[in-house]
Amino acid sequence: MADVAVVGGGISGIACARALADAGLTVDVLDRGQRLGGRLAVQTLRDTGTPFDGRVVDVGAAYFTVSDPQFAAVVDDWVDRGKARAWTDTFHVADGTGLLGTKLGPMRYAAPRGLRSLVEDLAVALPSDLVSIAHPVDVESVDVTAEGAVIAGSTYRAVALCGPDPQMRAVMSGTTAADDALAHAPLWEPVLALTAVYDERTWPEVDGVFVNDDPVLSFIADDGRRRGDDAPVLVAHSTPVLAAGHLADPITAAPLMLGALDRIVARSEPAWFSVKRWTYARPAQAREEPCYFDGVVGLAGDAWDGKPRTEAAWLSGTALGQRIAAGISA
Repeated sequence: MADVAVVGGGISGIACARALADAGLTVDVLDRGQRLGGRLAVQTLRDTGTPFDGRVVDVGAAYFTVSDPQFAAVVDDWVDRGKARAWTDTFHVADGTGLLGTKLGPMRYAAPRGLRSLVEDLAVALPSDLVSIAHPVDVESVDVTAEGAVIAGSTYRAVALCGPDPQMRAVMSGTTAADDALAHAPLWEPVLALTAVYDERTWPEVDGVFVNDDPVLSFIADDGRRRGDDAPVLVAHSTPVLAAGHLADPITAAPLMLGALDRIVARSEPAWFSVKRWTYARPAQAREEPCYFDGVVGLAGDAWDGKPRTEAAWLSGTALGQRIAAGISA
């Protein structure tokens, strides 16, 4: 029996497993997805009728930034090995009628094989004698007892819940301190991600576009420039309000999203498109604490460490793994 269960195979869960293994603890990672990655998700293009079948597209997080030295060391290693690439520090700004100008910001990083490949790279490096990864596994409940945390009949000394707060709260059985912490979690916003494949590039030279004051779209990424192959593929993220009205049937939002994409930047119709739903895409704000641990149940993810970003998720997972290791080894 492993010492700790980590529920969630996104970047925070895998970072947590790494920190636990570094402390010599055994870990079971349990993830509901067909593949690891969580919100760093990609879609493989299939049956598009274009030359781009088989290409992967980032449909979850659009990019990541770096400010913390610990995470910078991880990113530098990815860049050195060709797993990640510096993308751009300049995005365009637009409103609902078109492009307005550019905005300089931090360097945004992307991955040639999609951001999910970075989570998979972290997972491959985990020591197999200490860490077991199982997916797809749907954790239905976590029961806290005097002996520890019980999942599907297995008792662990501790459990790390590394996923969106609403999903993690749903698996908690009974009333615990962790359940109370989740009850006071920040609100989570939904997003729809539209992937549009074109026969050719017909839009101005942009990397990404922050869309302001538009009821339909909030962000547009040129996935060809993001991935570095210049494929004529755009990914557009909806506003939370639009997404909330189309969660039951996301494809019904496509006409509105395609219309907005056309008037803001595309100026043409795609050869193929799809819409992906993210019910819990991002927290409206993040807690300042890096993570939570009450002695048995831990919480981590991009709703922690002060900023709802990929870097924060890695830092939060790492901090939780270290906190659990110190707590149960004491």
